[in-house]
Amino acid sequence: MRRAGDGISGANRERIGPGRPAAPKRRPTTRLYRVAVVLFLLVPPLPASAQDATVAVPAGDPEMAAAIAKARAGLPVFFGHATAPGPDEGGFMIKYDLRPAGPSELIWAEIVSHKGDMTVARLLNTPLTAGFAKDQQVSVPDRKVIDWAYWRAGTLVGGATMRVLIARMDPKAARAMRDRFGW
Repeated sequence: MRRAGDGISGANRERIGPGRPAAPKRRPTTRLYRVAVVLFLLVPPLPASAQDATVAVPAGDPEMAAAIAKARAGLPVFFGHATAPGPDEGGFMIKYDLRPAGPSELIWAEIVSHKGDMTVARLLNTPLTAGFAKDQQVSVPDRKVIDWAYWRAGTLVGGATMRVLIARMDPKAARAMRDRFGW
């Protein structure tokens, strides 16, 4: 069974870098999301270079948009589990944009507490954004959460955006990821 702290590896974050239009009105089809693929292994740990594998996803990608909508719709049930976990549940995580005002850096954070519409969480990844560090506590409004996941009896529940990304991996790597998550 996974426990709190057994979150997704440091590479599982999305980074949106160069290529964003300078004009305030952005065309979603021209901006690319750099999406770090989830590479969580029980043992042995992967080398850092393997943990930073990324996939480009267009900003207006319909599958990713649908995954984010699905994850957001499930937030009330997710927070119910996070605040009163079952006996085999743990490792509750949210994914959100660390830099909503600049080039995006979508990152996973482990829930420390949740009250009302605010989550206090601990960054699970090493951020690229200056001023932030792995394990740093952050406050995240629920409206900023784009995905969530947790472990139940050895299976990862949720992870809607990860499912889209894994489906786009080569078949052998995708099968390995599904096996790791119990899918």
